[in-house]
Amino acid sequence: MTATDFWHSRAQRLSRVVAQAVTVEDFPLVKAIRLSGASFARIEGAAIAYLWQSLSRAYPDRAFTLSRTLIQDHGAEILELPNRTPNGVLLPRRESFLSFNLVHQALADAIGEMGLFSKLSLIQLPCNVRIVSGVPSPATEARPYSSAKLHTDVWNGEPISSILFNIPVLGDTKAVDLHFFEPRDFPEELRGPLSDYALGSRVTDSVEQYPLSFETGRVFLSDSLSLHKTVRRGPALRLSLDFRAIAAELLAGETADCSQSKANYVPTDVWRNCGSTMVLASANSLDAFQRHQRGECVEKPSLSIRLIDEDL
Repeated sequence: MTATDFWHSRAQRLSRVVAQAVTVEDFPLVKAIRLSGASFARIEGAAIAYLWQSLSRAYPDRAFTLSRTLIQDHGAEILELPNRTPNGVLLPRRESFLSFNLVHQALADAIGEMGLFSKLSLIQLPCNVRIVSGVPSPATEARPYSSAKLHTDVWNGEPISSILFNIPVLGDTKAVDLHFFEPRDFPEELRGPLSDYALGSRVTDSVEQYPLSFETGRVFLSDSLSLHKTVRRGPALRLSLDFRAIAAELLAGETADCSQSKANYVPTDVWRNCGSTMVLASANSLDAFQRHQRGECVEKPSLSIRLIDEDL
């Protein structure tokens, strides 16, 4: 297969994945779909409820108003939440998993409305609710897998058959932007995990940026070999959802093997029922992540979520 054929096949597959939806941004390796007003309202409301419950349980002596300005009004408290990881993921915990199920339910409804389920075989569970600050942090950005570095998630162990979903929901997407790029070349030896995103310079040194706007109300789908990075421009926060899915249509040389991924993947029919006939639950406390970081014996955060079938 020639290099032209290789990139064409990836671009054509992504086009087939979104064929039933109306795209508002259409690039070979990145597509953007506009959510309906009702779908976005459900996702936004659920995200606010999840953020509010996390704040209320983390700071029990404080009063927090459930409102759309929650992320602007309480930025300092949000950044110090004990269930927020260095990469900004707000982990569902024993005190907050009920509202997290609302997030997943709204997200599953939106994916179904766009007609995407038939194009996917496995989906990451749970999705990531990510809260990122627009203030640059040299220490954080120097980490091997910093989102501020130009990268593909393949370098962090995700399958080459995966598709990345990003959905900005709340906050300032100009202060905390996400840029997407198309590589000109991608040597086969770099289509796998790296110990540091910086080691992919043979790819990142020659790229073309896609001129798209990372706006709320849109779902961004990107091929695993496209590149992206977080761009911080100012003192504001952004809440977004992200997850990965394995394409039902595998290309030459691809598999659905997720064994190197740090994420958990489940069949599409299981994923779409979570938050409704199946409940996502966690026995870990709100501060379990911080305790794990201190070396205490607690279940690893990435393995702390479980499914409860309501029929049992």
